[in-house]
Amino acid sequence: MLTRRSNWRSLLLVLLLGCGTLISAQQGRESFNYGFVSPNTRDDLKIEEAIRGMNSPEESRLLKEAVKLACVVRSRIRAVRALGSWSDGAEHSVMLRVKTDEAAIRYLLSRMGGASHQKSVLYFHPQPAGTATIYILRPRRHVRNLVAVANILERAGIGYRTLVPTGRATLIYIVDLKHELHAKVMTVAKRLRARVGSQAGNGGFIGDDALPQAKIAFEKEINNYEKSHPNLPSSCR
Repeated sequence: MLTRRSNWRSLLLVLLLGCGTLISAQQGRESFNYGFVSPNTRDDLKIEEAIRGMNSPEESRLLKEAVKLACVVRSRIRAVRALGSWSDGAEHSVMLRVKTDEAAIRYLLSRMGGASHQKSVLYFHPQPAGTATIYILRPRRHVRNLVAVANILERAGIGYRTLVPTGRATLIYIVDLKHELHAKVMTVAKRLRARVGSQAGNGGFIGDDALPQAKIAFEKEINNYEKSHPNLPSSCR
């Protein structure tokens, strides 16, 4: 991810995707886990450039790689195009959703982050006693302008977000790592007339502010998982 991604450890990532009003509380391999990763390696993209990057070859390759990893964890992976943006930058991204456990989602993202030369990736695993919260906002009106949505979130004090247009609207996922964004999320929901769902869980970044150390962090996650899960199948063809 971008150099400025180092600030993300104090806040959240917002992602937009079609969703229901409420996320079900599920455990173990029945839990829907969420992962966020980008193919972008620049640190100076403008939001308009990032929007164009959502249709780029590297974005398409990352989507395909995410789906191919389904055979490794023996669980279907859904991956969608996304736009990550913050106060002074943006990047094209991918959000993936998969029913698996926390160790597996960390492993999947570490493989994707390492292969894409990223500094960090973000995950969320549902857990009733977790220290993070995921919010899902579904606007009741059709909001298609990604720049306008990003500006609304910025004015509400949500400094980091990733947006995904669906066929009918732009919907919002917010991963709040410190349980501190509820009031701001409700402000955005009111502004967009959005339905809101939320769920507690574990979440965090994997990687490092420096690329060499990020690579080491990814490799550690990968090695630990593969040692405890010998004879993993290969990626889907």
